[in-house]
Amino acid sequence: MKGIQSGILLKKLNYSETSLILHFFTLEDGFQAYIFQGGKKKKGNTLQALSIVEITAYRREDSDLGKITEINSLFVPQTIPYHPLKSGLAFFMTEVLSYVLQRSDKDPEMYTFLEHEIKWIDDSDELTNYPIWFLLKLADEIGIGINVENPNGLTFDLQDGVISNQTPSSHIFVNDEVVPILIQLLDSQKTEMLAKHIHKTHRRHIVDHLISYYKIHISGFKTPKSLQVMQTIFE
Repeated sequence: MKGIQSGILLKKLNYSETSLILHFFTLEDGFQAYIFQGGKKKKGNTLQALSIVEITAYRREDSDLGKITEINSLFVPQTIPYHPLKSGLAFFMTEVLSYVLQRSDKDPEMYTFLEHEIKWIDDSDELTNYPIWFLLKLADEIGIGINVENPNGLTFDLQDGVISNQTPSSHIFVNDEVVPILIQLLDSQKTEMLAKHIHKTHRRHIVDHLISYYKIHISGFKTPKSLQVMQTIFE
Protein backbone atom coordinates (compact mmCIF):
# COMPACT_ATOMS: atom_id res chain seq x y z
CA MET A 1 0.00 0.00 0.00
CA LYS A 2 1.36 3.39 -1.04
CA GLY A 3 1.02 6.40 1.23
CA ILE A 4 2.34 9.87 1.96
CA GLN A 5 3.35 10.91 5.48
CA SER A 6 4.92 13.84 7.27
CA GLY A 7 7.87 12.73 9.39
CA ILE A 8 10.67 13.88 11.68
CA LEU A 9 13.93 11.98 11.20
CA LEU A 10 15.12 10.23 14.36
CA LYS A 11 17.81 7.88 13.09
CA LYS A 12 19.76 7.24 9.89
CA LEU A 13 21.59 3.92 9.46
CA ASN A 14 23.74 2.70 6.58
CA TYR A 15 22.20 -0.36 4.94
CA SER A 16 24.48 -0.82 1.94
CA GLU A 17 26.86 1.24 -0.16
CA THR A 18 23.94 3.27 -1.48
CA SER A 19 20.92 2.60 0.76
CA LEU A 20 19.73 3.76 4.17
CA ILE A 21 17.47 2.57 6.98
CA LEU A 22 15.53 5.58 8.27
CA HIS A 23 13.49 5.89 11.47
CA PHE A 24 10.84 8.61 11.61
CA PHE A 25 8.23 9.87 14.00
CA THR A 26 5.31 10.55 11.67
CA LEU A 27 2.21 12.66 12.06
CA GLU A 28 -0.04 9.98 10.65
CA ASP A 29 1.23 6.75 12.25
CA GLY A 30 3.78 7.54 14.96
CA PHE A 31 7.09 5.66 14.81
CA GLN A 32 7.88 4.17 11.41
CA ALA A 33 10.96 2.50 9.89
CA TYR A 34 11.83 2.50 6.19
CA ILE A 35 14.47 1.38 3.76
CA PHE A 36 15.49 4.04 1.26
CA GLN A 37 17.26 2.35 -1.64
CA GLY A 38 19.76 4.67 -3.25
CA GLY A 39 19.10 7.16 -0.47
CA LYS A 40 22.76 8.02 0.03
CA LYS A 41 23.00 9.35 -3.51
CA LYS A 42 19.54 10.90 -3.64
CA LYS A 43 19.20 12.62 -0.25
CA GLY A 44 22.12 11.46 1.91
CA ASN A 45 23.53 14.92 2.51
CA THR A 46 20.19 16.61 3.14
CA LEU A 47 18.80 14.08 5.63
CA GLN A 48 20.05 15.52 8.90
CA ALA A 49 19.00 14.94 12.52
CA LEU A 50 15.48 16.32 13.09
CA SER A 51 14.80 16.83 9.37
CA ILE A 52 11.08 17.44 8.76
CA VAL A 53 10.09 15.77 5.50
CA GLU A 54 7.29 14.39 3.39
CA ILE A 55 7.71 10.66 2.80
CA THR A 56 6.21 8.71 -0.09
CA ALA A 57 6.49 5.00 0.63
CA TYR A 58 5.10 1.53 0.11
CA ARG A 59 4.44 -0.84 3.00
CA ARG A 60 3.37 -4.47 2.92
CA GLU A 61 0.99 -5.58 5.66
CA ASP A 62 3.35 -8.41 6.66
CA SER A 63 6.42 -6.13 7.04
CA ASP A 64 7.48 -3.59 9.65
CA LEU A 65 9.89 -1.99 7.19
CA GLY A 66 8.42 0.25 4.50
CA LYS A 67 10.12 1.17 1.24
CA ILE A 68 10.60 4.85 0.47
CA THR A 69 10.25 6.01 -3.12
CA GLU A 70 10.58 9.75 -2.54
CA ILE A 71 11.46 12.24 0.20
CA ASN A 72 10.85 15.98 0.04
CA SER A 73 11.70 18.61 2.65
CA LEU A 74 8.81 20.27 4.47
CA PHE A 75 11.11 22.55 6.45
CA VAL A 76 14.62 23.56 5.44
CA PRO A 77 16.62 24.59 8.55
CA GLN A 78 18.78 27.65 8.08
CA THR A 79 21.11 27.21 11.05
CA ILE A 80 20.85 23.77 12.71
CA PRO A 81 23.20 21.86 10.33
CA TYR A 82 25.86 24.58 10.44
CA HIS A 83 25.82 25.72 14.07
CA PRO A 84 27.97 23.57 16.44
CA LEU A 85 25.64 23.99 19.44
CA LYS A 86 22.48 23.38 17.44
CA SER A 87 23.79 20.40 15.51
CA GLY A 88 25.09 18.82 18.72
CA LEU A 89 21.76 19.46 20.39
CA ALA A 90 19.91 17.94 17.42
CA PHE A 91 21.91 14.69 17.65
CA PHE A 92 21.26 14.51 21.39
CA MET A 93 17.53 15.09 20.92
CA THR A 94 17.21 12.45 18.21
CA GLU A 95 18.90 9.87 20.43
CA VAL A 96 16.57 10.65 23.31
CA LEU A 97 13.52 10.63 21.04
CA SER A 98 14.56 7.35 19.39
CA TYR A 99 14.36 5.62 22.77
CA VAL A 100 11.21 7.41 23.89
CA LEU A 101 9.21 7.10 20.66
CA GLN A 102 10.38 3.78 19.20
CA ARG A 103 7.09 2.08 20.11
CA SER A 104 4.83 5.10 19.74
CA ASP A 105 1.54 5.08 17.86
CA LYS A 106 -0.08 8.12 16.27
CA ASP A 107 0.30 11.17 18.52
CA PRO A 108 -0.47 14.47 16.71
CA GLU A 109 0.17 16.53 19.85
CA MET A 110 3.68 15.10 20.22
CA TYR A 111 4.38 15.67 16.53
CA THR A 112 3.20 19.28 16.75
CA PHE A 113 5.33 19.84 19.86
CA LEU A 114 8.46 18.49 18.17
CA GLU A 115 7.86 20.38 14.94
CA HIS A 116 7.47 23.63 16.90
CA GLU A 117 10.66 23.01 18.90
CA ILE A 118 12.75 22.18 15.82
CA LYS A 119 11.71 25.45 14.19
CA TRP A 120 12.28 27.31 17.46
CA ILE A 121 15.84 25.94 17.77
CA ASP A 122 16.61 26.90 14.19
CA ASP A 123 15.51 30.49 14.89
CA SER A 124 16.87 30.97 18.42
CA ASP A 125 20.20 31.67 20.07
CA GLU A 126 19.04 31.07 23.67
CA LEU A 127 20.24 27.48 23.95
CA THR A 128 22.42 27.09 27.06
CA ASN A 129 19.69 25.60 29.27
CA TYR A 130 17.68 24.08 26.42
CA PRO A 131 18.71 20.42 27.03
CA ILE A 132 17.26 20.70 30.54
CA TRP A 133 14.08 22.35 29.32
CA PHE A 134 13.65 19.73 26.59
CA LEU A 135 14.06 16.78 28.96
CA LEU A 136 11.62 18.28 31.48
CA LYS A 137 9.03 19.20 28.83
CA LEU A 138 9.32 15.85 27.06
CA ALA A 139 8.78 14.08 30.39
CA ASP A 140 5.53 16.02 30.78
CA GLU A 141 4.49 15.16 27.22
CA ILE A 142 4.92 11.41 27.75
CA GLY A 143 3.31 11.35 31.19
CA ILE A 144 6.32 11.02 33.48
CA GLY A 145 6.57 14.64 34.59
CA ILE A 146 8.25 15.39 37.93
CA ASN A 147 5.99 16.40 40.82
CA VAL A 148 7.19 18.89 43.46
CA GLU A 149 5.50 17.96 46.74
CA ASN A 150 7.53 20.41 48.79
CA PRO A 151 8.93 23.65 47.27
CA ASN A 152 11.70 23.45 49.89
CA GLY A 153 12.41 19.80 49.19
CA LEU A 154 15.96 18.51 48.99
CA THR A 155 15.36 14.95 47.77
CA PHE A 156 14.51 13.93 44.20
CA ASP A 157 12.98 10.45 44.25
CA LEU A 158 13.87 9.12 40.81
CA GLN A 159 11.62 6.10 41.06
CA ASP A 160 8.44 7.93 42.09
CA GLY A 161 9.23 11.18 40.25
CA VAL A 162 8.71 13.32 43.33
CA ILE A 163 10.74 16.07 44.99
CA SER A 164 10.15 16.32 48.74
CA ASN A 165 11.90 16.29 52.11
CA GLN A 166 11.16 12.61 52.63
CA THR A 167 14.14 10.32 52.11
CA PRO A 168 12.97 7.11 50.39
CA SER A 169 14.04 3.98 52.22
CA SER A 170 14.21 1.61 49.28
CA HIS A 171 14.13 3.74 46.15
CA ILE A 172 16.71 5.42 43.96
CA PHE A 173 17.08 9.11 44.78
CA VAL A 174 19.44 12.07 44.67
CA ASN A 175 20.00 14.63 47.38
CA ASP A 176 22.45 17.31 46.29
CA GLU A 177 22.86 21.01 45.59
CA VAL A 178 21.02 20.93 42.24
CA VAL A 179 17.66 19.75 43.62
CA PRO A 180 16.61 23.29 44.71
CA ILE A 181 17.64 24.55 41.26
CA LEU A 182 15.55 21.84 39.63
CA ILE A 183 12.54 22.94 41.72
CA GLN A 184 12.97 26.51 40.45
CA LEU A 185 13.20 25.31 36.87
CA LEU A 186 10.08 23.19 37.18
CA ASP A 187 8.21 26.31 38.30
CA SER A 188 9.53 28.43 35.42
CA GLN A 189 8.14 29.28 32.00
CA LYS A 190 10.28 28.46 28.96
CA THR A 191 11.73 31.95 28.43
CA GLU A 192 12.52 32.31 32.13
CA MET A 193 14.17 28.90 32.33
CA LEU A 194 16.30 29.45 29.24
CA ALA A 195 17.48 32.85 30.47
CA LYS A 196 18.40 31.62 33.96
CA HIS A 197 22.10 31.54 34.84
CA ILE A 198 23.10 28.04 35.96
CA HIS A 199 26.70 27.08 36.64
CA LYS A 200 27.98 24.62 34.04
CA THR A 201 28.66 21.96 36.70
CA HIS A 202 25.10 22.25 37.97
CA ARG A 203 23.71 22.07 34.43
CA ARG A 204 25.67 18.89 33.84
CA HIS A 205 24.43 17.30 37.09
CA ILE A 206 20.81 18.19 36.35
CA VAL A 207 21.01 16.63 32.89
CA ASP A 208 22.69 13.52 34.36
CA HIS A 209 19.90 13.19 36.95
CA LEU A 210 17.23 13.55 34.27
CA ILE A 211 18.90 10.92 32.07
CA SER A 212 18.93 8.58 35.08
CA TYR A 213 15.25 9.37 35.57
CA TYR A 214 14.45 8.47 31.95
CA LYS A 215 16.39 5.20 32.27
CA ILE A 216 14.14 4.19 35.15
CA HIS A 217 10.86 5.15 33.50
CA ILE A 218 11.42 4.35 29.80
CA SER A 219 11.99 0.69 28.96
CA GLY A 220 15.23 0.22 27.03
CA PHE A 221 16.40 3.81 27.49
CA LYS A 222 20.18 4.12 27.48
CA THR A 223 22.54 6.99 28.11
CA PRO A 224 22.76 8.78 24.73
CA LYS A 225 26.16 8.40 23.05
CA SER A 226 26.00 12.10 22.18
CA LEU A 227 25.52 13.19 25.80
CA GLN A 228 29.18 13.81 26.59
CA VAL A 229 29.76 15.75 23.37
CA MET A 230 26.60 17.79 23.90
CA GLN A 231 27.56 18.68 27.47
CA THR A 232 31.10 19.60 26.40
CA ILE A 233 30.02 22.02 23.69
CA PHE A 234 27.44 23.59 26.01
CA GLU A 235 29.99 24.43 28.70
